[in-house]
Amino acid sequence: MEKISFPPLIAELSDKSALYNHWYDENEMKYGSLPSHSILRWMEEVVEPIVKAVYNQNSAPEKIHEIVKALYLESLKLIGSGQAIRYNNEYKTAWLLMAEMPNLVLKFPTKTIYLLNDVLLNFHSYAVEKILDWCQLMKNTSIEIKTIEDFKTAGRIYAWKCGLAHLRTRLKADFCELSENLQQLIVNNLDSDHKRDDLFDLPWSNNDTKFEGVQGGFKGSMGFFEHPPKLAQIDDHVFVTDSKNSYALFADQFGTVLVPADTVDSDYILSNSKRLETLEKWLEKNHEIDRNTISSVAATKDTLVFTLQNSYFLYLFSLGNA
Repeated sequence: MEKISFPPLIAELSDKSALYNHWYDENEMKYGSLPSHSILRWMEEVVEPIVKAVYNQNSAPEKIHEIVKALYLESLKLIGSGQAIRYNNEYKTAWLLMAEMPNLVLKFPTKTIYLLNDVLLNFHSYAVEKILDWCQLMKNTSIEIKTIEDFKTAGRIYAWKCGLAHLRTRLKADFCELSENLQQLIVNNLDSDHKRDDLFDLPWSNNDTKFEGVQGGFKGSMGFFEHPPKLAQIDDHVFVTDSKNSYALFADQFGTVLVPADTVDSDYILSNSKRLETLEKWLEKNHEIDRNTISSVAATKDTLVFTLQNSYFLYLFSLGNA
């Protein structure tokens, strides 16, 4: 730990070295040989700045021990599992948010770490390329994040902003519980054309029909489907299946995601699949679409999706907010 320069952290690790070595040995038994150079770098670049920020809020030795213990144990898990090595920059940037919000770390050290790690795991499933964007949004807002509930709500809203469209419908009520200052910061960071009252109600930023791209793809090429899929609208939700893999589709101005729908039977989706009757009126205005190639369609009040024969993709159109 020779590169660590913060005296209270040096004292904690030195005075309780037997305890920290014991935890290190325990994790080596669980994960195998731990890369010492990665741990040293992580302690220097990530743990030390967090401990400094916490120390400025509360310098009590027992509190510093509680924080360092939590950070050390969770660091060993993260490095031992390989997550902090494979996604080093993402986890480093996310963990350093704790230095921006030491009040949360003081009250809930382990819980705050778990929340951050859970966010990154979700992004790994849906939009790993947006992790650093999410971190920057959280950093921009950290000054007004006072409670763990503030953290959870702001984190979910920004995850939605970064592409996790399935979160939108649950956000409005939570947003209303935030302080006025935090609400305003979030609205500014969302950079949406919608008024505040419409943020979570209107999925699209346009008032006209617009092609929003494709989703899906062949599973063998980092996609989702082994066979050309078919869609069905069930209640207010859009589902898609290739007979083996079933998903719920969520799409809005910030992103499109397919969420596994393992509890929805693929045969039930196929039995509700429709091909043309709900699309005829729309096709009248879009003559470039060959209706004979369309294999299924689903249309909510704001989104139209269809599949084509022999295609592994879903084709999405926003119907606007008019």
